[in-house]
Amino acid sequence: MPTTQKPWARSAPSLYHHISSVKPKFITRVDDVLHFTKTLTFRSEIIPNKAKGTLTASLLYSQGSDIYEIDCDLPLASFYQTITGNGKDSSSTLSSLPNSEYGDAFKGVEDTKLSTKWIYAGETVTKMSYLDSSLDSTIIAMSKNGSLAWFKDGCKVPIHIVQEMMGPATRFSSIHSHVRPDSLAVSDFCLSANLDTVVKSQSSGTEEDSILKVIDNSGRPGDILRTIHVPGTTVTHSVRFFDNHLFASCSDDNILRFWDTRTSKRPLWILNEHQNGRLTSFDTSQVTNELFVTGFSTGVIKLWDVRAVETATTDLTHRQNGEDPIQNELLSLYHSGGDSVVDVQFSPTSSSEFLTVGSTGNVYHWDTEYFFSKYDDDNEDEASMDNATPEELQGQCLKFFHTGGSRRSSNSQFGKKNTVAWHPVIDDLVGTVDANSLVTVYKPFTGRDL
Repeated sequence: MPTTQKPWARSAPSLYHHISSVKPKFITRVDDVLHFTKTLTFRSEIIPNKAKGTLTASLLYSQGSDIYEIDCDLPLASFYQTITGNGKDSSSTLSSLPNSEYGDAFKGVEDTKLSTKWIYAGETVTKMSYLDSSLDSTIIAMSKNGSLAWFKDGCKVPIHIVQEMMGPATRFSSIHSHVRPDSLAVSDFCLSANLDTVVKSQSSGTEEDSILKVIDNSGRPGDILRTIHVPGTTVTHSVRFFDNHLFASCSDDNILRFWDTRTSKRPLWILNEHQNGRLTSFDTSQVTNELFVTGFSTGVIKLWDVRAVETATTDLTHRQNGEDPIQNELLSLYHSGGDSVVDVQFSPTSSSEFLTVGSTGNVYHWDTEYFFSKYDDDNEDEASMDNATPEELQGQCLKFFHTGGSRRSSNSQFGKKNTVAWHPVIDDLVGTVDANSLVTVYKPFTGRDL
């Protein structure tokens, strides 16, 4: 890493419990692979095999309009505790497992030409979500123009579609988002915690407001239940659920609006953030349903408690002399060198961990356990946190730093949003895809016991 980086950045761990990469081959010829938008997510199913010492997981990888499934056979010994919950008493079991080679997770597929599992004909996939418990569909995919398609195993074409004719490729939305439409997604979607509801965002393609659509994903998947106009915005680039009904949207006016799918078309409350550059991304914790993280173009990262934000907005005691309410974050962190935050993702298995992706493609792993432990009810030394320097918080909270392949290049044609994914079941397992189609899975070493 460059010597000009801060000491905390130079000392960030970069060793791995496991890392494997593969550059997929395809049955259908693919010309100029750098030209295609790529995204990645995981299926949740895992298959442990003690006899072989492997743990099989599956990645879903999209390239342009095609979606592929790639199996990886991870060394079971590296992940045994995370899938069984066993502690140190599992050492005898671990010692009896066969040793699978480090770095060989894709050995079984590296010489295999992949065939398309699903195809969204005429569209470019920009995001996928796996539907863990759905009987009707397997995944939902979003296209570059804001359309949605539902796919299921055994059927290559969509079984439900919400088609949009306008979106991030339109002239107006491209101009007013202040970024190229291929470098930052200006449409998004998210599923409620119970998977019953989808909220999607899109540009209207005119000088009118950007749009949110609440869509059924249970009784009649694809049915539009409600359309919401977001006033004073052209692009709403991120939407996230906190639970089954409460969700937030993040727009190009640097305002987060909090909504309820069951109530009126006005936001419940807002968070106005104009101090740290352009608000580029945010994510919510599905473990606590209370925490969320925001990322900015200046590399600033902020951790918030949604309850405090709501109270500051709705409690009149927080307003003085007619001024806006004071809404304070819990914690502020930052990327080294002002690396713009292009994606934020909470760990699906931890309430304190999240990762952020820089415009360089570098992946930063954060753990706020140190911060919260200082404010624990049983901690008598809370005053020490008031004196903690930003450098100290960085050093304690930045647990891992990942870079590799072409991820360090900032001149790829497409942005890096939705190119990094946590596994939904296996602790700390992360997948990435580079602009040159290199797929990597890794588990960081953060100094914690297996």
